Formats: sequence, structure tokens, C-alpha cells
Amino acid sequence: RIIYEAYVNNSCHEGKMTDIYTQLEKANLLFFEYGITALDSYFDEKPRPIKFLAVQCSLIELARAFASLEYPGLPYADASLYDEARFICSEDALEEDLGNPWMNFRRNPSNGVFYDKGNIYNSLKLRSIPTLFSESPELERSLFDFTLMATFSEIPPSLPKSLSVPTSPSILLQRDLLVGILSGPYPASGFEVLKQSGFIAREWPEIALLDNVDHSKDFHPEGNGWNHTMQTFSYRKNRDLILSLALLLHDIGKWESKSYEGHRFDRHAELGARRAEKFLSRLGFSEEIQKDVKFLIRYHMMPAALPTLPIQKTEELIRDPRFPLLLELFRCDEFSSFKDAERYYDACNTYRSICRNLRNPYRKADGSKVYASRRSDSHFS
Repeated sequence: RIIYEAYVNNSCHEGKMTDIYTQLEKANLLFFEYGITALDSYFDEKPRPIKFLAVQCSLIELARAFASLEYPGLPYADASLYDEARFICSEDALEEDLGNPWMNFRRNPSNGVFYDKGNIYNSLKLRSIPTLFSESPELERSLFDFTLMATFSEIPPSLPKSLSVPTSPSILLQRDLLVGILSGPYPASGFEVLKQSGFIAREWPEIALLDNVDHSKDFHPEGNGWNHTMQTFSYRKNRDLILSLALLLHDIGKWESKSYEGHRFDRHAELGARRAEKFLSRLGFSEEIQKDVKFLIRYHMMPAALPTLPIQKTEELIRDPRFPLLLELFRCDEFSSFKDAERYYDACNTYRSICRNLRNPYRKADGSKVYASRRSDSHFS
């Protein structure tokens, strides 16, 4: 076993433990990050919403530390804590062999020491992810592990013959998988793996149908609906889950939309918003997440028309705190289509101008002056 230390800038590595880590330390339980959680630390990537931890204890001891512990029966976790952590429990967590060199890569958060039981350090150092995937072809890999590891590679790896694809994945497994992909550095690679395996067509048909959406080469030289959607992730400035879900689902209404009065995909935003809500509900996402993603998809075409729409039709939306995120969705959508950036910058300029007017007690949202009597009433209210 190779043991080495790495110090990076991530705040978690600087000793600022999460509440979960603090509770484990208070319970005097030795624990390690494993799998993608350890690899995110190694590559100095932003930590994903769900942490994967190997704890050196029994399930009974872990339950004493967390009153809300659940036992989801997942193949990659003995216990679960909401949507925040998945635990593997073992009397010797460091020596426990998880059957995969990637999953056997561990990190001790308390001191920043990495444990390379699977001898993958040299590959990690070169970031030769596809090469590492092809090693040990006889080793059976689960689709869950393989897909999440693929998100570290800009180039999707080929599916190994020994890949194990679950026949009846639980809702929690599907949600973990989706969140893990979207919060990784290269989501498109993870989705390509799922697509090649047949998982998406079987479990997430709403997304699979994007491959049947033909785009005009004049407006979408990047390819069909699937290619366009995958391209949007390369323009993200952050890995916000709401934004990422909206990027993935923003065009799922196109396959059932009809051409009308020159609009190739008429009402696809409205259709897509409803389908996205049903999809997220099926996977057990909170109502708040469903509502926010639905909002972004429903109005994702609106920023293009913002400079020309009358203020009466846009003021309510512009006042919505989610509008800046809507602009970010619009930016990723526009830039992935190889369109001129002018529409995005025009929308931003209009938004800033309206916001400035809204802050000015002497102006209406459209910039016109407010009558003195109205100013007086506003002042005394």
C-alpha cells in the first residue's frame, strides 16, 4: 500500500470539517473518504453533494452517532444519511477491499493522507483515466461506480465487457447516480456511459428521446438534441444542482412539440417543464427542486426576447430571485449552439437596466418617471 500526503486549496482539506465529519470525530470513529469523494479531494475538485465514507465501526456504533441513519440496501452503501452521505461500515475500513481500484482509493480527512491500496497513483498523476479504466478487464465493475468515475475524464471511456448493469435500480440509486454525474467535472462522459449501456433508454426515456430530436444545422451545428444538451455542460461556470438539472432537461419537450407558424419546436419549453417535473418527482427530488427546475425550463427561451418585450410582461419574472440563474441557463444554451453571443449580452444589459430602475424610487421599471404624489406615498409608507 502506498501512503502519501497532498495539500490543496479546498476548504475541506484545510480542516474545516462538515457537520458529518464533526459528528464522526466526536463519536471517536475512524473514517475515510472513498471513491469519487476521495478523488474529488485528490484532484482539488469541488466536493459533490453526497459524500461516500468508509467508517471503521459496526452499524450499531454508526447508528449511535446519527439518530436519523437509514438503511437503504444500496450495493455501494450499508447506511445513508438523508441525501448528504453514504456509509460503508467495516471493522477495518482501511483494509476493506471494495473490489475496484478506484473505490479502494481512500483519504483520511483529519490529516489529508491518501491511501492507494489499488496502486493507481501513477495513473492519477497523469490523469490517464481511460487507460486506467481498461486495466484488469476481468474485474467486474458496477455501472454506478464506472459511470461516476467517468466524470473525471473529458473523453468517455469504452464500456468494459465485465460491466454489471442493474436490472431494477432503486429510486435512491438513480438519484445518487444523477446527482453524482451532474456535480462532476465532465457530466457528458458519465451520461455517454449510461447511454451506451442502455440504462438511459430503459430508466430515463425522457432524456433518451433527445437523441431523436433533429436540429437544423444552421442553428445547431453541434448536432441533435442529445449532442446539444451534452455540450451545454461545458459552458457551466459552477456545478449548481438546480442549474445542472435544468441544463439536462431544458429541451426534453422538443420531441413532442410541433412546428407552428415558423417555430420548429413550438411550446417545447412549456411541454418540457411539465415533463421535467414528472421526471424529478419520479426520482424523489424535493418539491422545491422540482419547482425551481420547472421555472427555469418553462422560461428558458424568454431572455432572448427580453430587450423587445413590454415591461408589463417581464417585470414579475425579473423580480424573481431565480432570474439570474435563468440568465445563466440561457448563456449555456446559447453558447453551446455556436450562436452569436450578442443575444445573451443584450439580455444581460436589459436586465441590469430594469433592475437599476426598480431600485430607483423616482423611476418605474421601464425607466419612466414616477409622479410626485406616488413618490410621497411611497416615502411615508
